[in-house]
Amino acid sequence: MHNFKQFRQAVSESAQQINEKTVAKMKVGKGNKYSAEVKKEGSKFVAYVDGDKLDDFKSEKDAKKGIEDFVKLMDL
Repeated sequence: MHNFKQFRQAVSESAQQINEKTVAKMKVGKGNKYSAEVKKEGSKFVAYVDGDKLDDFKSEKDAKKGIEDFVKLMDL
């Protein structure tokens, strides 16, 4: 029996095989306890915080800025 986190990780790994490339990884939040990634899917950049999709962006720079703004807003 899988728990939710294991299931989410398995889905994430299978999705990674389908035309997805990680362009940046970083740690965010208070004490750097959450992982964040920027992935390129086709012509768009997608921001992920702790494995959850945040939003689509036009550039890698915009995606990183979006992650930083989200973390500030949520006070993680």
